[in-house]
Amino acid sequence: MNTLKSHLTLYFIFGFLYFLAILADWPLLTYIAKPSFIGAAFFYYIEESNKPANRLHCTVLILLFISALINLLEGYSYFIYVLLFNFSAYCILFYQSIKLLAQKQNLKIEKEYFVHFSLTLIFLACLLYIVTFIVFDRSFEFYKAISVYGFVLTSFALSATFLYLSDASSKNMFLLLYAIDIIIGELFYVIHHYYYNFTLLRVISVSCYILSFYFLVHYFLKDNNVQTEEQP
Repeated sequence: MNTLKSHLTLYFIFGFLYFLAILADWPLLTYIAKPSFIGAAFFYYIEESNKPANRLHCTVLILLFISALINLLEGYSYFIYVLLFNFSAYCILFYQSIKLLAQKQNLKIEKEYFVHFSLTLIFLACLLYIVTFIVFDRSFEFYKAISVYGFVLTSFALSATFLYLSDASSKNMFLLLYAIDIIIGELFYVIHHYYYNFTLLRVISVSCYILSFYFLVHYFLKDNNVQTEEQP
């Protein structure tokens, strides 16, 4: 089997095993499958890159990998560390998207897209409200950290939306899909663990989490291709 295809195949196999382990409550399989499917996605990115892997891209994947390992412990005392590593990864992605927007000259969005953008803004604002004011209240120990975390994640999603509306390329599409996917996944994760224990919320959260690495890696690969084409 081709090396690249084997890495992608392992990603889906271990992703399915992780999904199954969560539903069946098999901790041992979870400890094996979760780092394995993320590692397979990382190696797929490294092998598929047409040039030396981007350091920022690798940093984001490593931060998310560390966050995933810490989150396996699923203890309240480790919550802030999961937030920290995820927050660092999202800050890098937010920085990259803002940088790309700043590089665009005469940035214009068609009038019909303003409705889509407005709906996206309302949707993300509602998500931020749900997480910070309904799931958590001001007595929660990490309330301020959650608020900042939600603001950065929402801002990243908005910048990804701007990028896609200004240039509907496959690269920007993967970034937007990742942003929407991770917001939905994290929202349902938080509601399930800290507010309402409902199996369907967990199923959606895990599914979004697994798919998020697929979208993210393909965004990174598209970004590498664009950078290669722009080089003289």
